[in-house]
Amino acid sequence: MNKPLYTVLGFLFFAIGILSIIMSMVGLQFSFLSFMYNHGVMTVVIQLILLFGGMILLYVARTSDLEE
Repeated sequence: MNKPLYTVLGFLFFAIGILSIIMSMVGLQFSFLSFMYNHGVMTVVIQLILLFGGMILLYVARTSDLEE
């Protein structure tokens, strides 16, 4: 398992998820995520999946002892 790569990916997913939720609360949106903003409730579900998926990926990448 490539820990640094999965850690960076987890952090990016988490950061994009939390920022997209915060920005949608004030009426802004990321332009590269504009395809998902037209789907109503599914938008929030996708944002939460990014948020919690990033946290889970970070946790698994940092606590895995398979290589050691």
